[in-house]
Amino acid sequence: MLFRDKGNEILAAMNGRAVAIGDVEEPIFAGKVVGDGVAIIPASGEAVAPISGIVSFVGEQKHTYGITGFDGVEILLHIGIDTVKLNGEGFECKVKKGDKVTAGDLLCVVDLDLLRKKNFDTTSPLVITSGSIDKVKRLTLRTGQVAAGQTVVMRYTLAKQ
Repeated sequence: MLFRDKGNEILAAMNGRAVAIGDVEEPIFAGKVVGDGVAIIPASGEAVAPISGIVSFVGEQKHTYGITGFDGVEILLHIGIDTVKLNGEGFECKVKKGDKVTAGDLLCVVDLDLLRKKNFDTTSPLVITSGSIDKVKRLTLRTGQVAAGQTVVMRYTLAKQ
């Protein structure tokens, strides 16, 4: 899908294939309880910042990353499904809460082979959080092959405040 309108852009956080969030096997993500966006089936283990902003949180098990953009919209990257059970094994975190990041900066390196060996789904949701989605008037998504830090996977316009 090509984007016709300009707006705020969210880049792919990982190389791979983007799918609609509703296609994710995990019902919390598929049901958009956490937020709306896409999920990436990763081809490599480097995860990068999808937007420029401030790291608002890093999950204790190093599998989740929140970034609040300079427009106030918070993005969540959740690497893999149920990977919280790994307690950080296979994840090498490169940022901490409060760090300023630029879109494309390395957030984490994950051992995808380890995840697969332990039978974890590597599908990685990338969403505008449910706490921020009300700030968004229009959200357009892109699926298909994506390149980390390069391919725009979401474009949104802010609602008038």
